[in-house]
Amino acid sequence: MSFNLSFDYYRKKSRLGKLILAILIMLLIFSFFIGLSAGAVNIPLNNLIGILLHFNPEESIYAKILVDVRLPRVIASLFIGAALAASGVSLQTLFRNQLVEPYTLGIASGALLGVSITIVLGAAQQPLGPYTTSFMAFFGALFTTLTVYAISKSFGLKPTSVLLIGLAFSFLLSSMVTFLEYLAIKDIHLIFAWLLGGFSGIHWIHVKIMAVIIPLGLILLFIKVKDLNAMLLGEEYAKQLGVDVKKLTQYLIIVTSILVSVSVASAGIIGFVGLIIPHIARFIVGYDNKSLMPTSTFIGASFLLLSDALSRIVVRPSELPIGVITSMVGAPLLIYLLLKKGS
Repeated sequence: MSFNLSFDYYRKKSRLGKLILAILIMLLIFSFFIGLSAGAVNIPLNNLIGILLHFNPEESIYAKILVDVRLPRVIASLFIGAALAASGVSLQTLFRNQLVEPYTLGIASGALLGVSITIVLGAAQQPLGPYTTSFMAFFGALFTTLTVYAISKSFGLKPTSVLLIGLAFSFLLSSMVTFLEYLAIKDIHLIFAWLLGGFSGIHWIHVKIMAVIIPLGLILLFIKVKDLNAMLLGEEYAKQLGVDVKKLTQYLIIVTSILVSVSVASAGIIGFVGLIIPHIARFIVGYDNKSLMPTSTFIGASFLLLSDALSRIVVRPSELPIGVITSMVGAPLLIYLLLKKGS
């Protein structure tokens, strides 16, 4: 009798999981096409499908907009949304703190410092400015990660120590950015553009880099879901199950930092995705990382695709920084979910 009840429970759970997966895939496809269609110039669905099937960029003005502008930024939105959401899940589970996000370790501040240095030196205004700026953002983010990691190593790579050192570095680097803003007051709008994030500067070269690094990084996070599940009940419990907490901390910091560094270097700092999406996913599938990680990845990609589309529609023919949209949507959602959990 108990066996039958158990079997029925897992069968229902399996069906529910398949239903959720199907809905998430449909949401992602819908978001992808909305992202391709919406903007200063709306591309009708029939034209959109025709261009994608024939893929001839010389066919019409729609085709040129789609291939040269929309497609790279939509693919970038998908990759970055997935990367930030999966990184958020990993770090929140590792630190057992649901208010941690991918930028908590000082990665965003390091990237912004790299951008600010580029702007102050005048390199951002040169012909290769966008590529120099992206490289400096990546270098700044990675340098910060390695520094935080090196200092944390002397504390035995305890998750709490890593978190506190990351926060301290974040404040330190933010103050340095503020100083550089003061020095480059005439170019402060360029720094703010990176601070608020956006996909208007995305080119195919960014997409090619992301297409190699982000899927690999996601796979490296997915294979650690069992260890992350063990961390849900604390470090001591995880150790009893055979998890090397020190190595896991090292592994996750490196992988998430590379994912976030590539994201920030390509599109600037996009807030709330790595914070709010794991909360939404937990509300749907619970705390089991085997379900939580893929659910967060799908929702993160869809959320950023729709946010980017909205940023192009609200004030067209201009566009809002993507960080404004994610904050306006993410902050109320986070408050609602926290209140609901509290009640």
